[in-house]
Amino acid sequence: MNIKHTITVALFATILLAACSNPEAEKAEKLYTEAEKAYTNSDWFLAAEKLDSIENGCKTAIEWRKKGHSLNYKVQLAIQEDSLATADTMLIALTRMINEMVEQQHFVFEKTENDEIGRFYIKGTDVTPNKDRCYIHASVDEYGHTQLISEYRGSAYINHTQLRFTGADGSQVSTAVVPLSNDGANYHFKNQGVCHETVTYVNDPALQFVGTHATDKKLRAHLLYKDGQKQYFVELSEKDRLALAYTYQLSKLLAAQLLYSQRSQVAGKKIQFLKAKIETYTHS
Repeated sequence: MNIKHTITVALFATILLAACSNPEAEKAEKLYTEAEKAYTNSDWFLAAEKLDSIENGCKTAIEWRKKGHSLNYKVQLAIQEDSLATADTMLIALTRMINEMVEQQHFVFEKTENDEIGRFYIKGTDVTPNKDRCYIHASVDEYGHTQLISEYRGSAYINHTQLRFTGADGSQVSTAVVPLSNDGANYHFKNQGVCHETVTYVNDPALQFVGTHATDKKLRAHLLYKDGQKQYFVELSEKDRLALAYTYQLSKLLAAQLLYSQRSQVAGKKIQFLKAKIETYTHS
């Protein structure tokens, strides 16, 4: 009996000693303490890093990993609340900038009952007041997607499929080719003996080029024929150049507004999820 008792006590002591001297548990405890401190100091990404180290580097420290899960939900909640605040602040600023630009540059917002998304264009650049001239104009939808449009009117079709801009410094940029077979984007019709061609380039980088050359009085636009060799020169007035440049600038603001709106929505959903998780852990 005495021998068995001695063995039992010794075995228990060995197990207890092993548990107390678990190196992963000691490491996890240290990391958890550091994570708590970082969380208290609002250094949430450092806290998350420490908790990740517990999860991935201390597999046998079960209790510390459980505590880490609980704290990690609070850390992630703080991160998402900060993301939401940042996104909402940016949305307020961007909305103000967009409203100011729309008002100052005389943008018109157009959306019919059949349109899912509305579009902005500068007053006076639409087709009706320009039906008798060849010109270049642009519009942008609510999400920042642009349409750069070349308009041709003449006695015969030239069948242009591309647009090229050339700056005074010799730099140039061409749009993507819009084939004649694309009736929606390369539209032809004849009215009272006048041939009309309207070619639309969607989200084309060429608009940015015009945006950076808005003050270039020698900026030239060329409608490129289908054969790629011939071209038709279109004069760009100062009003045309500035309208294109302002449309590009508005597109960047609208795209940023969409981005931060999406970030706000994502953060809001994550916050709801994390609060529910914290509530579950609190009552478990």
